[in-house]
Amino acid sequence: MPFFNIQTGIYNCGDQQPGEIEVPVRPAPDFRWNGAAWIAALAPVPQTVTPLQARRALLAVGKLDAVNAAVAAGSVETQLAWEFAASVERGSQFVALLAAAVGLSDVDVDNLFRSAATFV
Repeated sequence: MPFFNIQTGIYNCGDQQPGEIEVPVRPAPDFRWNGAAWIAALAPVPQTVTPLQARRALLAVGKLDAVNAAVAAGSVETQLAWEFAASVERGSQFVALLAAAVGLSDVDVDNLFRSAATFV
């Protein structure tokens, strides 16, 4: 049976060492132990997605209408950026302002970008 050292984070398939607990076999190398179960590591956050990918991700979580309303209530510059941008940048002030306007946290936005990257 494999073992996991909580202090060091080392996964051991050999003999149990002091400070290690017995755990199920790790499903894949990119899984990490959360103290109770193996969980898949999150994909990296894409720094850029297309506007279509962003809109599809927002639609999937029910936030597209809210973002469209926030854009419509914004400045002409905001409206132009939303309508004609060639890409949506994760680190942009535009994304931060829209996220705040519709109540999305940084984690929510990261997850939206991960989701958006899965759309073609």
